[in-house]
This record gives sequence, C-alpha cells and structure tokens, in this order.
Amino acid sequence: MNGKTSIALTVAMTWAVGSLGAEERWVTLDNEPLGSPEKPLVLRTYFPDPGLGREVLANHDLSYRARKYSPGKGDVDGFDDPIRGIPAAIGVNFGAGFSYCWDTTECRLLFAWQGGFLKMENYWGNPESGRRKPFAYLPELDGPLIYLARGPHPLVILDDFVESHAPAFSGYRLVDEVPEFIYRLGKATIRVRIVPGEKPMTFLKQYVVEGAKEVAYRETGYRDQIEKETPLTFSVTVTGRLESESSSGELEPEYLTDKPNLEWGKALYTQLGCLACHSTDGTRGHGPTFAGTFGSERKITGVEDPVLADEAYLIESIKNPAAKVVESFPPGYMPPYPIPDDQVQSLVLFLQTLKNE
Repeated sequence: MNGKTSIALTVAMTWAVGSLGAEERWVTLDNEPLGSPEKPLVLRTYFPDPGLGREVLANHDLSYRARKYSPGKGDVDGFDDPIRGIPAAIGVNFGAGFSYCWDTTECRLLFAWQGGFLKMENYWGNPESGRRKPFAYLPELDGPLIYLARGPHPLVILDDFVESHAPAFSGYRLVDEVPEFIYRLGKATIRVRIVPGEKPMTFLKQYVVEGAKEVAYRETGYRDQIEKETPLTFSVTVTGRLESESSSGELEPEYLTDKPNLEWGKALYTQLGCLACHSTDGTRGHGPTFAGTFGSERKITGVEDPVLADEAYLIESIKNPAAKVVESFPPGYMPPYPIPDDQVQSLVLFLQTLKNE
C-alpha cells in the first residue's frame, strides 16, 4: 500500500465514523463467534494457557517478569509478570459440541472443550464502547475443557532418532471444510485432521505420515483406540472427560448405574457436558435452559403450534436434537448423543425435577 492510498483510506474511514451518531459509531466483530459441524470456524489468535505443563510446551520460549515502565518516568518500582498464553495457535470450532486449540510450535493438539468457542471481548473490544480491557490480550474459553495435553508429543517417529528433533509447521489446508495440519519432523511429513467423535466427549485424530519407516503413538492420560489402514495411515479415537473432575476420577461414584435413577442423571448432566450450553437456573446459554422445561410448551422453529415438552419430547431432544429446534436458537449446535437408553432415562428423571426459580 502506498502513502497516497493509506491517506485516502484514513480520511474515508474518519469521515464514515464521524458521520455516525455516538451510539452507532462503534463497529465490532461478533465477540462470541461460532462455527457449525458442517462448516467449522477456523481462527488464528492468542489463546489462554489452561495449565499446560512444560513437557507439552517444550519448544516454546519462556517469558520473564519485566520491570514496570512509565513513558514519562522511565523505569519505576515494581515488576510486570508475563501473561500465560499461547501466541501461535489455531482454534477450530464445530459449534457447541466441540472446539480445540492446535499449536503451531509444538505441532500438536493442546486442549479441547465444548460449549461455545471463544469470548473475544477482552481482545476485540466492547461492542457498546469500542474499548478493550487493558492488558487483556487473551480471549476466554467459552465452555469446560474435555481434553488437556499431557506428556511429550503423542506421535513418535522411530527411525533415525527423529523423535529428538523439533517439529516444523508447514501450514494447513481445508479438506471438506476441516483444516488438515501439515508439519515436518526430520525427513517425515505428517498430516493430521481432528474432528468430533460419534460419542459424547470423544474426538478423532486422522494421521497420514510420509517419509518415515515406523511410527508409534501414545496418548498420555486418556483412553485411545487406534485403527490402522496402513502402518503410516491411521486414526486415533480419544475419549475425553471434564477436566474439572479429573482429579476425582479414581473415586467410586456416589450413584448407582444398575437402573435409571435421578442421581445418575444429575451426574450425567455434568459428565456429558450439558452444563456448557443448558443452565438449570433459567439463564440463557447457547441452548435453552433446562429450568422449567418439563411440562412447558415450546415454540419450535417452522412449527405453528407450540409443542408440549413431555417425556417423549425430552428423549427425542437428547437423541436427535435437530428434530425440534426451539425458536430463537440456531440449528445444528447440539450434536446427537448416542448414549444408552438407561442414561437417557436418567437424564429425563433429572430434567423433570428442574423447576423455574
């Protein structure tokens, strides 16, 4: 861009903003963007660090606290601590069901969550004022974590001691609207796609490795199932969990699972991630609140008469969420939940207890 063009654009933008009223002058992006399962949203930005270990971020440089500085006085008393963030990451969102953060330095999945995608107001600014929060360069995750990377990189190239080399990111391309990340490790080229799994809190990592003889894969801290087409082309299904509960994963549950029951349904509301989109206190989220749902009449998109939210409606909404979409909520955000009937019945028992407060 030459100087004349830059000046012309600046003048045009100043005139456009100046011609608007004070209440209309700020134009910002959607601070809570969402993609969909059919067309995922891909966003490269800073990401928060939700507690990743140094073994995961082995190729990242460390930051150090710096002395406070004033433009008028120079160095002043006190220090500023570095912001815990990931500077070179790519976020992908498939709607409310699944989001993840891919790191271009480590060339690996760092974490995944469900619910919304990112709350960008800290970074992009407030829609009403146009101002952003000072020193808040990181967006917030809009939902609970279901996966947090642990240990060294899960994929290891076994020939020529390549596992000791740092990966080199080459970029990504869209394959059926989903990014396929490409990176090099020594002489090998690796391509990987990450998509939601068929079961709740699962996802699929699809690998194609070229230029290597033998590879190994191990997912630290999570159950995985590997299906191989060839020794160098394979898929890994990873079963996640709510990270807030991971510390108590070894304890015996405080509910029975021999038949449907209320306590089991209450636990499933958390374990399956329903809480990410559906409140129990009437608060609006990405999905309708569960408070007072049972026995109410729901306005359904494309249906003239309200529908009674009885037991059959609740069961259908869990198994096939797209069948009846509540008015004012976009379709396609909630994935189908192919869970056993006793879990469905337990969830229904729990929903029947939630009254309007």
